[in-house]
Amino acid sequence: MAEINKDDLVRGMLIHVPFDGWSDASIIAAARECGISDDEARLLLPGGAIDAIDHFTDLADRDMAVALDKLESRPMGITSIIREAILCRLDGAAPHREAVASALRVLARPQHAPLAARTLYRTVDRIWRLTGDGAVDFSFYTKRATLAGVYSATLLYWVANPSADRQRIEAFLDQRLREVALIPKISAPAQKAAAMGIKMAGRILGRMPLRHTN
Repeated sequence: MAEINKDDLVRGMLIHVPFDGWSDASIIAAARECGISDDEARLLLPGGAIDAIDHFTDLADRDMAVALDKLESRPMGITSIIREAILCRLDGAAPHREAVASALRVLARPQHAPLAARTLYRTVDRIWRLTGDGAVDFSFYTKRATLAGVYSATLLYWVANPSADRQRIEAFLDQRLREVALIPKISAPAQKAAAMGIKMAGRILGRMPLRHTN
């Protein structure tokens, strides 16, 4: 049997998270299905469920990049690439909506704020890099702060509205992109753009339902 890696273990958890949350129980269940011991699972995820969530978001980022690359028609222009990348990420997450929602509830806890910020930054940084944008001046940070607001708002709208069809999701995303003027550049002053992105993300996260404590 092929050696089990962290990707395999975390993917294996996804069918258990809706029932057991991001927890040791889900890790153990996935480990047994993967044919590895509890000790081997702990070596792969020494931080337990928090490590699993961190890796889950990384997996989603990588899957997003692969899906974008496989599109029959490659989007042209920065905003079109950003738009399609976000939609690819949501499409990839669709079979695991409850796992995503559960992860967001965990990341919304104050003690996990550093991880929440790190995973959000990693995602928006990867999206910007997919556009081929290589700016390293102050706009590097303002672009990511602004996109953090767009992405957070869209992800949480998607989680909160499971019955929303693709057209509604696209309309919501398009409106957020228009609001921050990502086409073709950030038109507001740098400080204002950064503040807007951070404020939008914080406002949406603050309204996120915390129905479960997984």
